[in-house]
Amino acid sequence: MEHEVFTSSYQKPIPDDGYYLTPSCILGAFSPSTEPLISRVYDLLGRRWAMGGLDPGSQNTCCSGISVHGDVFTIESTLLTVGRMWSIAADQGFENITTACVTSFAIHHECLDLLETEPGLEEKIDGLLFEACGRHLVIPKSIIHCSDVFYRYRAELAGLMAHRLVDQQTGEPLKVVDHVGCHYNKLFQQQSVGGSEYCDVLTAMIRAWGGEEVDYPERRHCCGMGFRQCMIQPNRSFTMACARKKFESMAPFAPDLIITNCPGCWQVLDHEQWAVKELTGSDFQVPVLSYAQLAGLLLGWDPYDVVGIQTHTVPVEPLLDRIGIPQSASPEYLREDPPVPAGERQT
Repeated sequence: MEHEVFTSSYQKPIPDDGYYLTPSCILGAFSPSTEPLISRVYDLLGRRWAMGGLDPGSQNTCCSGISVHGDVFTIESTLLTVGRMWSIAADQGFENITTACVTSFAIHHECLDLLETEPGLEEKIDGLLFEACGRHLVIPKSIIHCSDVFYRYRAELAGLMAHRLVDQQTGEPLKVVDHVGCHYNKLFQQQSVGGSEYCDVLTAMIRAWGGEEVDYPERRHCCGMGFRQCMIQPNRSFTMACARKKFESMAPFAPDLIITNCPGCWQVLDHEQWAVKELTGSDFQVPVLSYAQLAGLLLGWDPYDVVGIQTHTVPVEPLLDRIGIPQSASPEYLREDPPVPAGERQT
């Protein structure tokens, strides 16, 4: 009850259908299986959704968030980039934007906020958009993150799952750390589920799917990715220091799993465990999954060919064994191509 009181002031409407999916450049590069997983869950739930098509004029693009935050792109250009995607969504009959990336989530909300508060800006961007690509600006009805959809349908997904977040040997719930991307719940707090301090978008999934949420001192500390930190070599140590601070803070609570809704956070929390071990000797070895990957595994989908756990630095297989998820004896990514006859080899 106390938890519900805390989160009640940050409830937001999440549409039940009609999702226009905008992909993430970082997520597609680091974990290419995750966006197909999101659309597969949309299909499983019977939701109507779409994304940019094959026609170059209707294709999605990067939201430009990484560029504008890195000071190599102007906010006016970002407004045009985002406005084009809104126009494409409207053309296909969709009012609800769902972003796979938390930076895109924040960028779309920032653009919406600017257009609503800056006098004359909407008309200016509409004119520039038409001049640039023959499109008109169409303001969407709602902008949500894909994790919001999973949050809304967490109970329905639980009913479809073949596995639970439970250790099959002991029957005890697994201890799960949630890490929410800063651009989801800290920039536009009222647009997140639970705000910055009591964000429930991931912990509600943990509870619904049988796990136990883990609280620890640095729970809401940034993973350290940023953009200037991870892209500029002299700043790279800051990223690792932030990640290490989180790992050392959660270590006494012995979590079994970390889940996140941010592609950058997933990459940092997974990959930096290796870096921290190499430099300090501290060996955490806690698997890191996105909410979509976790849902896919619990639904019983193939860990390699569908979920893509082979892209992880920290092995996920020990976690699968504890949950009781079977693994492919010979996953696709380990299979060797059949030998090519000598006469057919390229020279």
